Amino acid sequence: MAKITFKRLLCFALVLLMLSLAACSESANAKEGQTDGSDAGTTVTDPTVSPDAEEETEISYDPGVPVNDYGGYTFTFYIRKCGSNFWTVKDIWVEELSGDALNDAIYNRNDYINNTYNITVAQEYMGDNGACSSYVAKMVTAGENMDAVICNGNDTTAIAGKGQLLDLKDVPYLNLEQPWWDQNSIHDLSLCGKIFFAAGELTEADNNAVNVIAFVKDNITDYHLDDPYELVRDGKFTMDKFAELSNAVLTDKNGDGKYNEADVIGYLYFSDSGQTMFNALGNMCAVLDQNGDPQITFLTDHSVESWTKLINFIQQDCTLSMSTELDVYKGMGDYDVKVKMIEGKNTLFSWVHMRDIENLREVESDFGILPNPKFDEAQERYCNENDPYGTGFFSVPITCAEPERTGILIEAFSARSMQVVLPAYYDITLQGKYMRDDDSLEMLEIIFDSVIYDIGRFYNWGSMYGTISSMWNSKADTFASSFEKSVKIVNKSMEKTLKTYGGD
Repeated sequence: MAKITFKRLLCFALVLLMLSLAACSESANAKEGQTDGSDAGTTVTDPTVSPDAEEETEISYDPGVPVNDYGGYTFTFYIRKCGSNFWTVKDIWVEELSGDALNDAIYNRNDYINNTYNITVAQEYMGDNGACSSYVAKMVTAGENMDAVICNGNDTTAIAGKGQLLDLKDVPYLNLEQPWWDQNSIHDLSLCGKIFFAAGELTEADNNAVNVIAFVKDNITDYHLDDPYELVRDGKFTMDKFAELSNAVLTDKNGDGKYNEADVIGYLYFSDSGQTMFNALGNMCAVLDQNGDPQITFLTDHSVESWTKLINFIQQDCTLSMSTELDVYKGMGDYDVKVKMIEGKNTLFSWVHMRDIENLREVESDFGILPNPKFDEAQERYCNENDPYGTGFFSVPITCAEPERTGILIEAFSARSMQVVLPAYYDITLQGKYMRDDDSLEMLEIIFDSVIYDIGRFYNWGSMYGTISSMWNSKADTFASSFEKSVKIVNKSMEKTLKTYGGD
């Protein structure tokens, strides 16, 4: 099968959306939410693929698993819930149909799975970051059954590091080569030949955690700047260009001789964005070699040069840190600050999660979405970090009573999610409700096709991420010296993880 790109997947999604809407119309007088399961094996071929395309590609949404009757079993997903609900996993279960496309797609997917397999899909909240790993540890220690877990990267790697998760390759009927599994997450985050967790269309939590750039369109127009969409398309959206554009809008609106959130600045950023920009410029804390063994790669000539370039940039007046430099909005959450600054056109660029786009839907100022800038034009592709704190991974605890049942139901659930929920997420939520133009949709293709999972960041061996964040917040150009001091503890921490995983 040819590689399925984001763009091609969107074409499938558009077709599926139209079919779904037609089906909803035809069944308007039927019992709410009922399906007959007749389309379980629907195969949709991309109608836009030309005869000279690299290879005709089709996606089958048949999960290829037995349709077993589980006698009314309650299949429970144990998921993350945070206090503000910002990172809460929201797409596993909904109570009822509401008329919202995404909500109703989730409801109808669950209704189909419930009826097809004679189960009841349920969810149980475990708490926020840190609480999830403690919750799973407590359940596993007590020998309690857990069907499936979805929590962020920080918690998931902690759980895996304690030997509390099954190798997904050993879960019967789970086929990680299917298109509803994110192959980048599987390839970049496996260790010792084992896959303890994976991202995929089971939930959109992984997509929500991708870090990107939002920009205010009026500031591009008012300051007569180059079209950032064209810069991205031409491979010219580089760090130097990013700095140039950021400086071009710098305006002391109140004439007080200083620059803050009351003025117009170029780049609004947060402590986490140091890692985002480090990765965007073509650097990784660690990578897997051709044998699948992790190699620490944070300290290279390129990474040192990249960091100097980044620090020189954020030391300029055209940048403003949400973490350390805000006055008016001090004490507010970073997501609220982004809304205020974009609404007021007080920034040209802002570091955002894809999850922020939902919060920006009421902003009247017209904005667009871009990938993070490259180091230079020679860099082959844009790189967009998946944030371990916000993302969502599927895993199976070792106390799962029936791994075969979990494998069958997760495959069916994921396939149906890709067929029904994904179109609503992309074509209704992102394109129709939140995205402001077709160009931003094209940018999403570039963004999601270039998501990276930095294994060194996810396992945070020797607190590599903490070191980057600390240097970023203090605007310190001490990259080489800082990491040289920690290299022993980094390697020792990595070796401990490998030993737990059964590596050499």
